[in-house]
Amino acid sequence: MTRFGSARLWRAARFVIPAGSSAKIAHRLYKRGTEARNAGHYLAAAILYEEAIKFTPGLPGIHIQTGHMYKEAGDFDAAEAHYTTADRLGPGNADLALQFGHFYKLSGRPDQAIESYAKALDMRPGWSDAADELAALRSAYDDRRARSDGGAAPADQSVDFDRMAPELLPRSEPEVRRTFRDGLQVRHFGARRERSRWGTMRTLRGVEAIRGHVISPVPIVEVRIVVDGTVVRTEPPTAHDMRGGAPSQRKYVFNIWHDFSGFAHGRYEVEVRCIDVGNRTLFHRLQVVIAAPQAEADLPRSDGLVSIDPNDLRSVDDQVNARPSAVRAATRTLLPHPPRAILVQRVDQLGDLVVSVPAIRRLRALFPDARLVGLLSAANAGLGATLGLFDAIEIATFPEDPSEGRRVMAFGDQQALRERLRPYAFDVAIDLSESAASRPLLLLSGAPFIYGFRSQQAVWLSADATGATHDPVNGHETAAHSARLVAMVDWLGGILSGHAAVAPNPALRRDMLAGHGLGDNTPFIVLHAGARLAFSRWRHYAELAERLVTETRHHVVLLSDDPIAAGDLPPGLMASERFHAVSGRMPFETFDALLSFCAVFVGNDSGPKHLAALRGTKVVSLHMARLNWNEWGQEGDGVVISRRVPCAGCGIHDAPEECGKDFVCLSGIGVEEVFTAVTDLL
Repeated sequence: MTRFGSARLWRAARFVIPAGSSAKIAHRLYKRGTEARNAGHYLAAAILYEEAIKFTPGLPGIHIQTGHMYKEAGDFDAAEAHYTTADRLGPGNADLALQFGHFYKLSGRPDQAIESYAKALDMRPGWSDAADELAALRSAYDDRRARSDGGAAPADQSVDFDRMAPELLPRSEPEVRRTFRDGLQVRHFGARRERSRWGTMRTLRGVEAIRGHVISPVPIVEVRIVVDGTVVRTEPPTAHDMRGGAPSQRKYVFNIWHDFSGFAHGRYEVEVRCIDVGNRTLFHRLQVVIAAPQAEADLPRSDGLVSIDPNDLRSVDDQVNARPSAVRAATRTLLPHPPRAILVQRVDQLGDLVVSVPAIRRLRALFPDARLVGLLSAANAGLGATLGLFDAIEIATFPEDPSEGRRVMAFGDQQALRERLRPYAFDVAIDLSESAASRPLLLLSGAPFIYGFRSQQAVWLSADATGATHDPVNGHETAAHSARLVAMVDWLGGILSGHAAVAPNPALRRDMLAGHGLGDNTPFIVLHAGARLAFSRWRHYAELAERLVTETRHHVVLLSDDPIAAGDLPPGLMASERFHAVSGRMPFETFDALLSFCAVFVGNDSGPKHLAALRGTKVVSLHMARLNWNEWGQEGDGVVISRRVPCAGCGIHDAPEECGKDFVCLSGIGVEEVFTAVTDLL
């Protein structure tokens, strides 16, 4: 069994669609649904599967997959409807009966779950999956009934089974077990989507990463990057054993860093072609825009932007890996200075500005020194002038075109508005309209930071806001529009302000560390080598400890999650009286004291670095680029060290083999760079 059903049912859904034009459409929809499913977008997958069902309504397998998706999305009514349809179309299916059991268990209907598991076992006698589920559920249900019949249950067992959250219950091994489809998955194909004359499209600039993998029982020998039919790069993938896959399957990983700066600005078709040992090809094709590289100085906070020298004969990888790491102050804000001029856009009707007044007042309170300029419509400019909230008002001519049913602005009017707004030199422009119709006007403001409600048509916003309340009957909004606008402005104030907190623990005493050989006046540095994700642990703590012991007067405490073997450390380090190796868990107050009283804390991207910063300690964090440093770097006194790599932001979590670069974004941080950062803070 797999999480989404048995392999038999999967094959039925995937391959038994009849031939014909309708079948081709169904195949495309099913493929898109599967891509959404693999990305974790279960509701979108269910909707796409339902569209496929319109063209092939008689296949039980597609209904089963649709039911799985609705189950994962929490829509149990829709899931049950599709399972029931599948049962009607293909009765007597033991796999489906088992799935009904899983579904009823998850949705908190144990009686029906027991009935379904028993039915599956009747259809396939001796089936261990059904037997194990049936025995476990009967045991749990009988225990519950016994507690109910035998009087009051103990306090820790008094939960009403029918009012629990069944979706939080652990799944059985057959439910968790997965199968992996053969095929190509492209995880990263550049990262940015930009506006262009061809529309909002994936845009490649300079050095970009194309990362993914192929699951195949046949060896993949080469990955090619092809631009408009011309092969521009070839690399062999790295092969990895599959965890949980079929014995014959392997995962072939690629992470290709390629420099696209040699292409003229334009629209191109870029393909990833994966060639197997039999010269068969899997491909992923995408229409993109290739544009000029951006300078690192223009986006100094983005680790995904990497510049190389076009005249350097070394490979892209060698150039990227030879660059120094980025060392940035941990104290940071989104803007280089508080906003001095803010455009407030409300180009709709009188009532829209009325409900915006509390939000504009809040904006004025958050940024009292900023100049607020209202970009209003003729319909509400009169009210705007009476509010005393704007330092200036500009009127936008933004009429609705009856023939198009939307508001429009000709190029000449856009240029004139841009010229009127240019002298204000806005730092921030905000659109208070929840409708996306006016969002493009923000692009005429010239502000480097533009903000509005989230919209699929405005992926170019610097930041966006979203949030909703729900009526219990119709699901529509219940909060007043004015309240939502105030919340939107408060969120802007929150992200534009620094919120680093220092909270020392007054209960800590220095003598708590005497047992570790750290007297009251002993200066020491803490190196924390651990992290929950093993691949996010920097590999060079022993070398760093040796440098610090040798070249500073401080004691060095090396903390490790795992036992530290003497053979893993330099002999000279182990012999030093100023070196202390501590492994395993310790009482929290001792751990807290070590982090609170040390001169500098050095650690990976994990909880202890945040605790040290909270206690007011100077922190050097070694940040892996899987997540952005400015999101998860510690706040407070100290620095964050990271590396610029084109695949930054990969978000790899439970499949470290998919990096393809041996996590050079962390392993490439040099001992000398960390040593210098530490000594600069001492």
